[in-house]
Amino acid sequence: MPKKNAAAGKDAAAGKARCDIVLLVDAEAGERRSNGRFVPERSSVEAYLLDELRAQRLQVTVVPFDAEVDPVIAELRALKPRLVFNLTECVDGDRRQDAAIAGLLDLLNIRYTGTGLSGLRLARDKALSKHIAADLGVGVPRHFVIPPKGPIRNPRVPYPLIVKPQFGDGSDEVRGNSLVKNERELAQRVRVLRKRVAAPLICEEFIEGRDLYVALLGNEPEVMPAVELVIGRRGRGAPTFASYKLKNDGAYRSRWRVRWRVAKLSRNLQRDVEAASRAIFHALKLRDYGRVDYRLTPDGRIVFLEANANPDLHPHAMGNNLCFAGVSYGDALKRIVAAALLRAQRKNTNKNK
Repeated sequence: MPKKNAAAGKDAAAGKARCDIVLLVDAEAGERRSNGRFVPERSSVEAYLLDELRAQRLQVTVVPFDAEVDPVIAELRALKPRLVFNLTECVDGDRRQDAAIAGLLDLLNIRYTGTGLSGLRLARDKALSKHIAADLGVGVPRHFVIPPKGPIRNPRVPYPLIVKPQFGDGSDEVRGNSLVKNERELAQRVRVLRKRVAAPLICEEFIEGRDLYVALLGNEPEVMPAVELVIGRRGRGAPTFASYKLKNDGAYRSRWRVRWRVAKLSRNLQRDVEAASRAIFHALKLRDYGRVDYRLTPDGRIVFLEANANPDLHPHAMGNNLCFAGVSYGDALKRIVAAALLRAQRKNTNKNK
């Protein structure tokens, strides 16, 4: 397969006058055809993004990232893109390695969209990012970390708690039984996760309230209107937080009438959300776009849960065109590309001074 990748790169470079953008994707996102072209899975975020970028009259080539990096490097060098639109999330299925891909692009001196190595690491660490947000004066849940091995101790953080991997992504391993109500349930859940995840676990105070997702665009950045998760049906077994099943199982969402809508917030609360989101965006070194997740308590306090340096760019990630509320899908992608190019231009200008 590596030889095929390298050959495909040479063919792509020879067959095009230019390459505006390389869409760098996870190798699992599609398949390499016999003609050498890599084609994303139908209806995937990669397919939507490819179609939209091409609709903007850009020459786009899809390159899958593989752990065998030499062919990937050869293909990128052959194509010589103006910009890499970085959609990768993992290396060999390990989401914690997404920062390594950004680091490789930095070493190759290739311009790319999105957060760099440092920001990806900061945002992925759910404990460290909370400490950083707290230092900014933003409310965070009380929490503690349990190592992969050793005793299971709660340093008096009140129950119920949410237990999840410290470096997880996309609600990995977040299920209904991730909410524990006592010492016995905590120990049971930790034992289960230790068999599945060889990494630290974060246990954080469960905050009652509304789930808010706040997207940001650009490097100033502009804060988009908050999107709220709504669970329309109540009753025994109804979800109380955004689990992996809720995010990925359409039938489950239909059963509980789950939807997303633009949140109705007071002017003062909207101002607080914007200020906190901008501060967190900069403190965690996010770039071009990102998302900050909160819980809004019944008494009107925003509590930071986590930041997503590479949120899902599927146009229907949170309902129809709500991944960036208030901005059309095409415009959002244009602004991400423009922000990355402007950032690279400023970096080159500063180098030449």
